[in-house]
Amino acid sequence: MPVRQKPLWVDGFVGRPEVVICLISSEERSQPPSPSSSDWAKLPEELLDLILCRLIQVSDYLRFSAVCKPWLSVAAQQKHLRRLRDPHKQVVPMLLVPEVEEPEDNRGRRKLYSVTQNKFLKLEIQVPYRRRCSGSSHGWLATVEEDVGITLFNPFSSKSLRFPQVSPQPNYVNPTKRHLHKYEYEVLKVVLSCDPSLEPDHFVVFAIYGVFRKLAYIKPGHKSWTYIQGGIYFADAIYRLGKFYVMDCYSGVVSVDVSNNGTPQVEVAPLSAPTETSKAYIVESSSGGDLLLVQRFLAENDHSQQLVTSFFKIFKLLGLGGAVSASNFPGCRPNCIYYTDDYDNDYMPYEPYGPRDMGIYSLEDKSFTPHYQIDTKQKRMPMPPPIWIVPTLL
Repeated sequence: MPVRQKPLWVDGFVGRPEVVICLISSEERSQPPSPSSSDWAKLPEELLDLILCRLIQVSDYLRFSAVCKPWLSVAAQQKHLRRLRDPHKQVVPMLLVPEVEEPEDNRGRRKLYSVTQNKFLKLEIQVPYRRRCSGSSHGWLATVEEDVGITLFNPFSSKSLRFPQVSPQPNYVNPTKRHLHKYEYEVLKVVLSCDPSLEPDHFVVFAIYGVFRKLAYIKPGHKSWTYIQGGIYFADAIYRLGKFYVMDCYSGVVSVDVSNNGTPQVEVAPLSAPTETSKAYIVESSSGGDLLLVQRFLAENDHSQQLVTSFFKIFKLLGLGGAVSASNFPGCRPNCIYYTDDYDNDYMPYEPYGPRDMGIYSLEDKSFTPHYQIDTKQKRMPMPPPIWIVPTLL
């Protein structure tokens, strides 16, 4: 049955970055250091520990680590990173937003937008322009290469991990002017079981791939992917309590256990019958420990005749026991869905006038509110939509 929940995060994850990236504090860059700035670097580590323990928002960690190198060193210590990335600790994702197109050497810059503070942070991340991302998980972005290999990439640490070709028989044609982005759509979605920085030998990369949207996974040290037999046309996936939960295009859900080295265990998960929908997502509600199915309905805009979001429906997966609780984060609106543009046409991968179908949907009064005011220049050019991401330090 439909249920009301806390804020949800729904997205399309487009905007593929490369391996090289830099984190810049524009505030530091534009202001010369004061004579007393070195005094901050001499604060006792015990005092810095106490400050860090009181920080809640990931954005505060980023600001803390940008003060000076000694502060960055303290913030990067594993005890703080593990507290920050505790799977039971609620963290609000942020938006990686493309800058307005500039000259060739400046393209691809992205800014971090805080949905709880309703403002852009004074940080810039350099990302190559017009590249697609197939997933954002534990602060890592998943990208697809021309050989259909997958690269995991952390935009805050510049670390990257390369995995072999996922699709045994790629279905894309050789890139031409018309099919320039075709190979990037060979992999629909990539999900991680945990953070590779914290568990470098024990994470799992799970992918929905190919024209028939089948399932595969790979573990560190493996030279090839393991392909899961049975089922096609899967649309979304999430990792929860030791299993991957995968939704097909008909909103049916299966659970996949890849914990052993044998055949993965696949079971059908109980779900109340949803209605037909334009798009659907499977998300986690950390406030109640539930898995939720979010249906997104599209309709033509009266003025532009473009498909835009008209409303959402939410269904609870019965018998399964993560969205974040608004009460824990001032600035989050309760009973709302936070979503981004989900346009994914492989022939024309970006809206000709920039991403527009994104914002905050209220389940109470059915109203829409934009995340932020889109720059008027941005509407006149193709731009990749923002990406949800949980910032990390390593």
